[in-house]
Amino acid sequence: LHLKRFHQAGLSLRKVNRHVDFPLVLDLAPFCSATCKNVSVGDKVLYGLYGVVEHSGSMRGGHYTAYVKVRTPSRKLLQHITGKTYVPDLKEPDSESTGQWVHVSDTYVQVVPESRALSAQAYLLFYERI
Repeated sequence: LHLKRFHQAGLSLRKVNRHVDFPLVLDLAPFCSATCKNVSVGDKVLYGLYGVVEHSGSMRGGHYTAYVKVRTPSRKLLQHITGKTYVPDLKEPDSESTGQWVHVSDTYVQVVPESRALSAQAYLLFYERI
């Protein structure tokens, strides 16, 4: 999801710096038609957050950083990548929500609490179907 982070008034253009709340899990079912989502009435169409990009600076310049959720790869994903049906010593993650958040910039990758990712001034949000 791309969030509009600028405000235009006439010829003036300025960056919007206030925080926008966004969820860890997003249910898109209320926004889908029954034929589109191909699920029964009352079902959920859930997406989990796995990345946030933020911009620091002004409209004239600045820096982009990202918060990324790092998870243990699943057996299904590794099978898809490697083409092998058996990956030795692989333990399945307990759930889709498990994972550690990291803050990524040009010169570092730093482990951060989930709350820091959720407090970012989001510019782009990355969700995946869960």
